Amino acid sequence: MRVGFMASLSRRHLLQLGAGTCLTLLSGCRSGLRPSKLLSAKGTLPKAWLKQLPSAWESTFTQGSEVWPAEGAEPVDLVAMGDGWLSTVAPSRLRNLDAPDLQRQMDDQAQRFLTQLGPEQAARVLPVGVSPWVMLFRDGSSWIRAAQEDWNVLLDPALKGRVVLPASPHFVMDLADRIGGDAVLDRLRMQLLTMDDRQATSWLLKGKARVVVLPLQRCMALLRQDPRLTAVLPDAGAPLHWTVMVRPAATRDPIPQSWIQMAWQQPLSRTLLRDGWRSPVALTTARDSLPEPWRDLLHPSDATWDNCWSLPTLDEKDQNVRVERWQASTP
Repeated sequence: MRVGFMASLSRRHLLQLGAGTCLTLLSGCRSGLRPSKLLSAKGTLPKAWLKQLPSAWESTFTQGSEVWPAEGAEPVDLVAMGDGWLSTVAPSRLRNLDAPDLQRQMDDQAQRFLTQLGPEQAARVLPVGVSPWVMLFRDGSSWIRAAQEDWNVLLDPALKGRVVLPASPHFVMDLADRIGGDAVLDRLRMQLLTMDDRQATSWLLKGKARVVVLPLQRCMALLRQDPRLTAVLPDAGAPLHWTVMVRPAATRDPIPQSWIQMAWQQPLSRTLLRDGWRSPVALTTARDSLPEPWRDLLHPSDATWDNCWSLPTLDEKDQNVRVERWQASTP
């Protein structure tokens, strides 16, 4: 009996030891795995949101003007970028999102944006935030009332040589079309000091420009600091700057859905909205809870928001046509 008991005990001990060893090995393997990586250019995602990134994820930043992992770089699992860069990434380089719960929440503006992309790309692109492009004036009392109506104010002779627009011919041509077409494009280009959205605020603060056009999310900190500045979102609407996330084709890691959802729900969504970042789902923040000076910017009327538009995506043929049109309009 004693021998049988000891044999049984030995077998049980060995099984327990084996199970413990396996768990230890599995734990070691898990801790040895690289974290999932989120890649973005600095300033693309709000800091308050990045601070909440799950511990299993690591945020890394691109170098210079790159928005995609450099050749031979360490693989990444999620890329955040502005919508203007989408045309540089072929859908074949992306995986489907596999996040239907997130995709179903998109509001009307987000749905229109995705429809413009076409079904193949729309299945691979997740809008996570949106900000209207606005006119940011320095000592602009002479132009504020006109700017509140539409973008025609940029053609005011008094602003000639004092306007800074984004360094995107596509953006400038689209804006000209909204104002009035080819004749307007020629006039609009004659108004420009330069096209430089990266250094736009420097042009404005140093006194060479009187108005620059930027996404609202890049204006809010300045508006709080400098009483000379006024931002205007016209009643006629504005182009929309989308921040999107995509999954590189090589990744197998799922999107961190609960983290993304956090940015679309209060209290974080209200914090982000106050910084000019609006979620792509139905707005739930009460207008009255926002700072009064910027309420019409952060939470415009439904009519104004419905008037806003997303820049169209261009295929190769469209791009060639635009290149010729741009060259023909050179002052």
